[in-house]
Amino acid sequence: MKKTLLSVLTLSAAACTHDIAEFDRVDVKTARSLDILYVFDNSIDNSSWDEMASQLDVLQQKLTAIDGQLPSLHVGVTTADLGLKGTEDAGAPPPLRNCNGNGDGGRLLRFGASITADYLEDLRAPGGQRQRNYTGALGDELAALTNPITATGCEISQPLEAMRRALDPATNPGFVRDDAQLMVVFLTTEDDCSAKTSALFDPNNPALGPSLAFRCTEQGVVCDPDDPRTPGRKVGCRPREGSPFMVDVSEYQSFLTALKPGPGDVTISAAAGPRGDFLVEDFGVPVLLPSCRGPSGVARPAVRLGALVDAFGGGLADACTQADAYGQVSQPYVRAQRSCFPNLLQTDGNNCRVIETIDDTSTTLSPCGPGVSAPCWNLYTDAAECPGGDNVGISIDRGRTAAPETSSIQATCFVDRRE
Repeated sequence: MKKTLLSVLTLSAAACTHDIAEFDRVDVKTARSLDILYVFDNSIDNSSWDEMASQLDVLQQKLTAIDGQLPSLHVGVTTADLGLKGTEDAGAPPPLRNCNGNGDGGRLLRFGASITADYLEDLRAPGGQRQRNYTGALGDELAALTNPITATGCEISQPLEAMRRALDPATNPGFVRDDAQLMVVFLTTEDDCSAKTSALFDPNNPALGPSLAFRCTEQGVVCDPDDPRTPGRKVGCRPREGSPFMVDVSEYQSFLTALKPGPGDVTISAAAGPRGDFLVEDFGVPVLLPSCRGPSGVARPAVRLGALVDAFGGGLADACTQADAYGQVSQPYVRAQRSCFPNLLQTDGNNCRVIETIDDTSTTLSPCGPGVSAPCWNLYTDAAECPGGDNVGISIDRGRTAAPETSSIQATCFVDRRE
């Protein structure tokens, strides 16, 4: 009798599961501090970055959208000019063309910005205020930093090594913070040529070829078939590992992983040449042709840079058009901050309970709307930022008040599966 009753109850429960409410739950992230390093190609043939400078409002909007206020920011800029000095050289080689000594050596530069230190600082402070080391508008300062009018640097571009030196506390004390996420943005029309030794650029070594620029291609990239000097289109191009003259891209990947070991702590993006067209032409010497041409100039395929971008899930914008460049550059950082529901459907509505706990005190937050004070919450749908489930995420609008470091927020939303 007991067995029969249990079977009936089990069958009844199974028949009514379509009337049982379900819930989807997510821990809501708040914006973390962010250190942004720009590595800028300042060689004589660099492109114009005016189009990206005109999109700086997009960057600010993206960063603000995470929880209603910009994160605590450090922004620094260095150039890809390291002279011709390789990582294994004891001293700087003799000057050649515009390449002198150690170049800028990874030092952060102010250019035309009014900042009072070598990097811009714009921090969240108690009471919703900002603590800044400049007096103008943020957009103006960013434009002065990231779009400098300079084209006097070394023709050999070493952005990956410049990045490593710039992130070294011995070079730029205080710039990289332990608790901050790191975003590196490369602005360049050439691929990386980070050298182990200046012997790569010895003009008296005919075995390496007469063109210094093509030496970077030959030593830094391998394609199928591996005959870099033969004219024609190359396929399957990827960074060359084990070159005696150039630093492996994997070495920079290992450096960044050791610097910021947490998942999503590093994003690498670039405005550079697309990798699709890798075409070598013979003009008496082998020449790698540009892979794009546009209103901002021309750029050659960024195979080495692109590999590092791929390794950290970043965006690679077209340097020649710079279309939606800051949308692509900022998306990996923003996505890492997003709080996405795995099961909530867009049709389920916003029947959610959102609780913030600060120390031992819990407060229920209201959905944002007319007459509702911050902090409050919003549901949104975005396939790019929440690629799983039904693309539903939740964000917290804190208004002008920074989230306390001890804050934790959990959202539980009703999932309507009843028929």
